[in-house]
Amino acid sequence: MKAYIIISIIIFCLFGGSIGYFISDSQNVDFAELSPEAMFEQITTQRAFAIEKAVERGDYRCCISPACTMCYTEANQWNNWTAGTCACDDLIVQGKEPCPQCKKGIGDEASCGGATTTEQEESCEVNLDSE
Repeated sequence: MKAYIIISIIIFCLFGGSIGYFISDSQNVDFAELSPEAMFEQITTQRAFAIEKAVERGDYRCCISPACTMCYTEANQWNNWTAGTCACDDLIVQGKEPCPQCKKGIGDEASCGGATTTEQEESCEVNLDSE
């Protein structure tokens, strides 16, 4: 009787593991097999999700919505040479220019014309809530 139970458990584990493998494998399509359009869609979606997480953590303080992607994907002077972060709203508050993507997103208001912090919030739509 004990042998029957042990054999049953082993068969159940093997069978269950096989089904789990096929189910998870069919849901995880190999990136290399995707079309260029599907690759772009996947990369764009994952980048947006990663930026949302960085915003939640307080590492991504962008001045436009939706947030710029330039600061996330490369280390540059606007994120203090740390990819995955953004400090554009901090730069605007300091009277400095944000990254080119943010500057384009807020148009001629990018430098805020020497406005005070309160005026910057109104005219530049600086996102100070992400601090």
